[in-house]
Amino acid sequence: MLSKLLEKVVQNQLQHHITSNYAMPKFQSAYRQFHSTETALIKIFNDLLLAADQGQVSALCLLDLTSAFDTVDHAVLLTRLQRSFGVECVYLAWFTSYLSGRSYCVVVNGVASHVIHVMCSVPQGSVFGPLLFILYMANLADIAAQYNLTLHAFADDNQLYIHCKPENVQLAVASVQQCVTAAIEQWMAASRLTLNMGKTELIWTGTKHNLSKIPVSGSCHR
Repeated sequence: MLSKLLEKVVQNQLQHHITSNYAMPKFQSAYRQFHSTETALIKIFNDLLLAADQGQVSALCLLDLTSAFDTVDHAVLLTRLQRSFGVECVYLAWFTSYLSGRSYCVVVNGVASHVIHVMCSVPQGSVFGPLLFILYMANLADIAAQYNLTLHAFADDNQLYIHCKPENVQLAVASVQQCVTAAIEQWMAASRLTLNMGKTELIWTGTKHNLSKIPVSGSCHR
């Protein structure tokens, strides 16, 4: 289809612009050349093993988002494209036009539902919808770094982790809690995203000897 060809051209231009300006989120493995779920897994696993070799334990927090792709706010996305990635003038106007005026309805047995006007989400099935989503989420790693946490992501699958000595696990837990419940939840709300706290878990990793030193109150899942 002509629309897919046009999207592919724009996607290539946007990808080139972001890559040439070193603006691609460093710790995002989705929809990037030479990156995959495997590279994300290897990076995280390697960091955890290195920490264990140094006598540390690691708190790994798995963040779960609810319908993340469906709740991307168009106005917020356009603002981030402009301010964080330098998409301006006619290019920003093109994305504004591309995202606006969308609607859908459901047809069953020839009967159509009411038309729903789409005010959020990245277009389903679009060529560069996934790229727009990871640019929308790019600031999350910077927030984690403010609390001395590392974030690695694959699309909306985000892992936060921090390393510490067994005697300092309470401080590590406090950092994770402050980062998730204060900063990340607030950022998610401002981004029209929802963090599913019921499915967000904290797991401790390390050698069996060092894990045995973790106080029960800070143990969570091991």
